[in-house]
Amino acid sequence: MVETIDLGEPFDLKKTLECGQTFSWCKKREGRTSKYWTVRNDGVLVVWQEGDTLYYENYGKRIDPRTVLRLDDPLEDIYEQIDRDEFIHRSIVTNHGFRLVRDDFFPCLIAYITSAQMQIPRIRRIQRDLERKYGKPLRFGEKEYYRFPQPEELAKVTEEELRELGIGYRVSYLVKTSEMLRDGFVKEEEICEMDYTEAREEIKKLPGVGNKVADCVLLFSMDFLESFPVDTWVRKVVKNKYPDLYSKNYKKLSKNMRNYFGRYAGYAQEYLFYYARNCEEL
Repeated sequence: MVETIDLGEPFDLKKTLECGQTFSWCKKREGRTSKYWTVRNDGVLVVWQEGDTLYYENYGKRIDPRTVLRLDDPLEDIYEQIDRDEFIHRSIVTNHGFRLVRDDFFPCLIAYITSAQMQIPRIRRIQRDLERKYGKPLRFGEKEYYRFPQPEELAKVTEEELRELGIGYRVSYLVKTSEMLRDGFVKEEEICEMDYTEAREEIKKLPGVGNKVADCVLLFSMDFLESFPVDTWVRKVVKNKYPDLYSKNYKKLSKNMRNYFGRYAGYAQEYLFYYARNCEEL
C-alpha cells in the first residue's frame, strides 16, 4: 500500500540519498520517477518524491521513513545555527532541503571501513555483493531483496572469500571487526550513551576505524550531529574558505569546525562537502 507524507519542512530526496553519505540505499527508475529502497532487519522501504509529497511503501517489517530520512530534524532551525558565513550560506541556498540520513550501524560501519581510496560506485557495489552473498534473502511477491549480513554472519566468512569481492587489504578489518562486535567487545548501544569524544575513541577500537571512519559512522548512523568528518574535499574547503580554522592535524581541524558550527556541525560538514564537490571549484 502506498502511503504519503506531506513535507512541512524542506526536503530533497535525490540530494539526500545521492550525495555520498549513505551506501544503504539503492535507486531504480520507473518511467520518469526515481525510486529508492533500503532493507532494514526484515523489512524493505521504497520511497519517492513528487513536489512537497513523499510517497512510500513498506514490505515486511515496517520502517518509518521519518526516522531513517531524519524528517523530524528541525532543518530551518539547523540552518539558522550553521548559517554563519557567506560560503556556507551559498551552500544552504543551493542545496536547500538536503538532510542527513540515519543508517543502521553495522552496514554503515562496514561501508566506511571499505571506503578508503575507493570511488562511491565501487563502495556501493561491494555493499550489494556482501548483501547478496552473505545476507538474508527477503522475497515479497516476485521481488527479492537482501538484508545486509549481521556481525555474526560476516564473522564466519574467510578473508579469502571476501578478497574475491575486491575488498583488498581491508578484508582482515571486516572479519576482525565483525568478530569483535559479535563477541561484545564493542557494543553499539553503549556507544550511543557516551558523549562524542568518548564514543569516537570507543569505536576506534575496531580494526580499520580511524578518526574519519569513526566520525562518519557516528554522524550517519548514531545521531552524533556534532561530528565533523574530514576527507580530502572538506580539507580543501577549510583550507581555502576557513584558513584561520585550518590545521594539518585531523583532530584539531575537526574540533575547530565543531566549535565554529556548534551542535549541528555535521550538517554544516555535509553542506560544505556537497557544495565544494558539485557546485564550486576550490
